[in-house]
Amino acid sequence: MAKQLNSGKLLPCGRVKTNHGASPSQKQLDAWQKQLRSYLISQDLKYTEQRWKIVELILSTGGHLDAQALVEQVKKRHSDIGAATVYRSIKVLCDAKILKESLIDASGRVIYELFDDQHHDHIVCLDCGEIFEFCDEKIEVLQSAVVEKMDFKEIRHRHVVYAHCNHR
Repeated sequence: MAKQLNSGKLLPCGRVKTNHGASPSQKQLDAWQKQLRSYLISQDLKYTEQRWKIVELILSTGGHLDAQALVEQVKKRHSDIGAATVYRSIKVLCDAKILKESLIDASGRVIYELFDDQHHDHIVCLDCGEIFEFCDEKIEVLQSAVVEKMDFKEIRHRHVVYAHCNHR
């Protein structure tokens, strides 16, 4: 039974659930909507209220979602939007750089998060499934040194640590 704390719910491991971001401001919503409209126009696709409702829902969660969790949340808020529309929209939103594939969780599901240019890595708790974000400059420097030493040119990387919580 999870109890409420000031900043969120208590996870089974004893940590406080991470709030991956506050609700977006109207200015942020307007910018995302403009970006979506521009992308759809450039691809000769239609702007629909259903797509925008899906984006608003993703923006309001600010967290990490797999496709099925997104479908479930959309159905709760917008029963008129079907699963197929959500699945098709995920691809469009990734192509529009509103959403991105973030990682694959311990169950093998692709996890999506809001697209942003700020690099970060992830720790996936194998006890409760929560995903924690972190950025460590030392790790980034070491990764770059390894890539250079092995004579590669990095394009991108994902660093995901799967771990059991020692917080108990």
